[in-house]
Amino acid sequence: MRLLISSLAFITTLTHAAPQPLAPVQPADTLWKLATQARPDEQVAMVQVVYALWQANPDAFTDANINALRLGSQLTVPERSQMLAISEAKARQWYHQAIAAKPSRSGKTLAKVNSDTVKKPEAAAITPALAHEQTTATAATSSTKPQTESLANKIYPISPVLNTPETIPAPEHWLSALNQAYTLSLEQRFYPTSGEQGQRNTNSSVALSAEWVWQSNDRTHQLALEPFLRWDQTDNKRNLIDVRQAYWQYAGDGFDVKAGVDIVFWGVTESQHLVDVINQTDLVATIDGETKLGQPMLNWNLYGDAGTLSFYLLPYFRERTLAGVDGRLRPPLPFATEHTEYESAQAEKNLDFALRWSRQFDELDIALSYFEGNNREPLFTPTAQGQLQPLYLQMQQLGLETQLISGSWIWKLEAIYRKTRQQDFIASTLGFEYTQVGLFESSWDVGWIAEYQYDSRNTLSPVLGQNDLFLGARLAANDAAGSEILLGLVQDLDNSDSRSAKIEAAMRLTSNLRLRFDAWLFQSQQPTEALYFIRHDDYLQLSIDYYF
Repeated sequence: MRLLISSLAFITTLTHAAPQPLAPVQPADTLWKLATQARPDEQVAMVQVVYALWQANPDAFTDANINALRLGSQLTVPERSQMLAISEAKARQWYHQAIAAKPSRSGKTLAKVNSDTVKKPEAAAITPALAHEQTTATAATSSTKPQTESLANKIYPISPVLNTPETIPAPEHWLSALNQAYTLSLEQRFYPTSGEQGQRNTNSSVALSAEWVWQSNDRTHQLALEPFLRWDQTDNKRNLIDVRQAYWQYAGDGFDVKAGVDIVFWGVTESQHLVDVINQTDLVATIDGETKLGQPMLNWNLYGDAGTLSFYLLPYFRERTLAGVDGRLRPPLPFATEHTEYESAQAEKNLDFALRWSRQFDELDIALSYFEGNNREPLFTPTAQGQLQPLYLQMQQLGLETQLISGSWIWKLEAIYRKTRQQDFIASTLGFEYTQVGLFESSWDVGWIAEYQYDSRNTLSPVLGQNDLFLGARLAANDAAGSEILLGLVQDLDNSDSRSAKIEAAMRLTSNLRLRFDAWLFQSQQPTEALYFIRHDDYLQLSIDYYF
């Protein structure tokens, strides 16, 4: 455990760094661009970040208009827990109302918006899925007040409506509605020992991503493009050229349709996401499997009082990224990814599809889903050449997600029933998160997390989590740098000597720089467990993200 002790000492130093607010708003800035810099991680939806920024900085917007961001304003960044204090569904509903200046179905407005300064679309308001929006910085008509408090929740603007003493129509040129954001990430991993197959104990990589989002003046059409490039010093299987987003989306009255490539996330629990099956996992990026590859799709979403119904056609399958011969975190035999097999005769061109219904009942969120197509988790068969050949079976999966908010408690459940040619099984993750505000009378908040992982395949399961307990704590410093730490331990309840632990920490150094720190520890003495093969692959990882 020396690795974790050293990590905690390092993070303690990080969280005491001087807080840095976002840089003053410039004419070319948009609320979307600023929210991209403030977003703590991919588990926080952009609409939650934008909502939080709007609510925490009332003096930065003219007449509370999300489309009227004042020049020179210096935005206070809420902590992650405050971004998540409002559900993604509620933030999206707020967004609809803010753009269209409409009251909620309950007759109450979720936020005060000046209907005289919000540009109402000719057609229906943009849907939640069209959340890649922008706000053009505008000249303030009075001196900007210093930002003093409120680290809460917020939303973000859309069309570039300029507010001076009088409202000026948005420019007609299409470039005026184009939002751009770029991220350069440098990553360095350190392993205490060399790998079981002689792999080196240090590894460097660099990643570059760009995001371009355009929306029509009437907010009914949106185009998005997000290319991604990663280069790895050691493992050529980590090299990746991907398109995470490349789609056209149309928002109609009570529906939207999307065609192209996108990333869709399903799930509510912290330790694993059983129901999340639309996108393939970029496993060489992060061991927790939370980084995804772009998925080609045709998607319809219908919105109404009965909830949201989503339908997905997935015409092309993405294989899981797996470590190469020189890579770490792999079994002794190398993967034969060039000889991948499929149960479907159409292989990667098999037409997968999915359905999902979701609805909110006061403090209860619930979703039911069905998926049929290529299994996102491959099986591996040893070959005569001493390699592991991936095999993707067909599968049918029923999924359930539910989350109940009760005061400081959040109760969560994910459960699936999956059927393949090989076997049928049930898996679930059940737990809670309890938030304690002002730990030891300090500015720190802590969320205590406990989740139980079950898999009916028991020890025959090829993945972790068949009878495991996850215990964790999420600490937020509540400073302008957004300093936050997540500590987690997964203990196998069948084998007392089998466990894994992680630390994830992040903070902003400047308005354009973000520092991330990750550490993983693996322990196992059972050769039949998947964890056994990476028991010597503990690692520390430092990452710097530059936003421009």
